[in-house]
Amino acid sequence: MFALNTDRRRHEPALKQTGRCRSCRESRKGSVLIAVLAIILLLSFLITRFMEEALEDLEYRSIFNEPVDVRSYAYSVLEVSLATIHEVALIDEGKLYAPEQGWGQPLEYANVEVPNGWEVSVEITDMGGKLAINTMDEELLNRMLEESFEFDFGTARELSSMLLDWIDEDNSKRLNGAESEDYLRRNPPYRAANGPLQTLEELRMIEVWEDEFFHETGEPNELFTKLSDMVSVYHSGKVNLNKAPAEVLELLALQDGYDEEYLFDGLEQPYLTQTPGTANTATSGVEISLLRVTVSLYRGNVPYTISALVEPNFSTGSGGPGGNNPGRRSDDDAPRTGTPEEQDAIRYPFKILQLSEYDAGDLTSAPSGRYSALDMEDEIPSF
Repeated sequence: MFALNTDRRRHEPALKQTGRCRSCRESRKGSVLIAVLAIILLLSFLITRFMEEALEDLEYRSIFNEPVDVRSYAYSVLEVSLATIHEVALIDEGKLYAPEQGWGQPLEYANVEVPNGWEVSVEITDMGGKLAINTMDEELLNRMLEESFEFDFGTARELSSMLLDWIDEDNSKRLNGAESEDYLRRNPPYRAANGPLQTLEELRMIEVWEDEFFHETGEPNELFTKLSDMVSVYHSGKVNLNKAPAEVLELLALQDGYDEEYLFDGLEQPYLTQTPGTANTATSGVEISLLRVTVSLYRGNVPYTISALVEPNFSTGSGGPGGNNPGRRSDDDAPRTGTPEEQDAIRYPFKILQLSEYDAGDLTSAPSGRYSALDMEDEIPSF
C-alpha cells in the first residue's frame, strides 16, 4: 500500500503537467479557430464591398456607352417636353407665364408611356425669376447690396464698382474699382474678365467680393447662397414677377414704390398676365424668357441626363411661305425634302442656347414669392 501511494505521489506532478499542456493546446486551437473565422468574415466583407463598388462602377461607365435607343428616347422626351410647352403657349396666344398653365408635367400632358424597366423625370425651370447680375444698372445693384444684404454705403459702392469694372469692356478704373493692372500684381497674376460673369463662383476673383461672399478657404458663405437665390448669370432680360422669389419681389417693390404683398390680389388665375402699372417695365415683366429643361432617364442608380437651356421663340402664324408647310407641294400632298428656301423658312419655336449631356445644369431656385403672397405655401406645385 505504501509503495502504491508513493508511486501515485511521484506521478502526480507529471499528470498535472500533461493536463495543463492539453489545456494549452485546446486553448491555442480555439484561438486559431477564432482567427480563421475573423479572417473569413473580413474577406466576406471585402468581397461584398468590392462587388458593390464594381456594380456602381459598371453603372457609371454604362452611361458613357448607352445604346442608341436610350439616347434617342431621352432626346425624344426632350422634344415632347418642348412641344408641350409650345402647344400650351399657343393656346394662350403664344405667352408663357407660369407652370400652372399646364406645361409643368409634359409627360402626363402628352400621355407618354414609359417603357418597362425605365424611369423618366422631366424638370422645367424658369430661369428668368432672378435679377440679371450682368446687366443690372448701378442704382439697383447698390440698392440690393444695401437693402437686401445690409452693407453700409461705402462697402456697397466698393462692391458695385469692383463688379462693374470686372464686367465692362474698358480698362478705365472707377473711383472704388479695380482693373487688370491691380489683379496683375497678385500671385498668381491674372487679368479682369472685361466681360459678363460666366458663373457666380467667378466673383471669388474680384476684390472685396472675395472677402464678403466667400470664406478664407474660397468656399461660398451664407451671403453667397442668398445672392445665388436673387441673381443669375444666365439671362439678361426682365425679371418674371411670377417666378421671382420673395427677396427679389421685395427689392423691386422698394425700387418702384409699390407693396409686393398685394401684387397678386384679385387675379382670376394664380399668376400675372400683365405687368402692373406701378412696376418698372424696363426691369420687371410677367412672361418667361428663359427655360431649362432637364430630362433624366434612370436605369440603375446613375441617370442618363440631358439638359437644355432654351429661349422661347413662338409664333402663331404659319410655318412657311404662303401658309404652306415646308416639304409639301401646294398642288400635291406628297411629301418631299423641301427647297433650301423652305428649310430656312422653318422657325423652330425655341432657340437652344446650351445643350449638355450627363449634367443637370444649374437648377438651384428659391420658391416663387407669389405663393406666399397668395397664402399658398403648403400647395406649391413641384414643377
